[in-house]
Amino acid sequence: MSVVLEKKEDLEKEEKDIELEQLDLLTTKEVCQILKLNRYTLYKLVEEKKLHAYKFSNKYMFDRKEVIEFLKKSRL
Repeated sequence: MSVVLEKKEDLEKEEKDIELEQLDLLTTKEVCQILKLNRYTLYKLVEEKKLHAYKFSNKYMFDRKEVIEFLKKSRL
């Protein structure tokens, strides 16, 4: 039974790795330019979980599709 669980976990990990490879990632600076925000406001949006980010070492990266969706949702 544990072998089945291990294989399932391995498959889930591979799927997550593939998803990350397919992302079109933007830097904090690029997102700030797109959204016309300063980086402190951007960090606040991440902290409030209004915009998702990936953290690699000490750098945040953002999925371009999610940034565009956030922008569309923010329109009045």
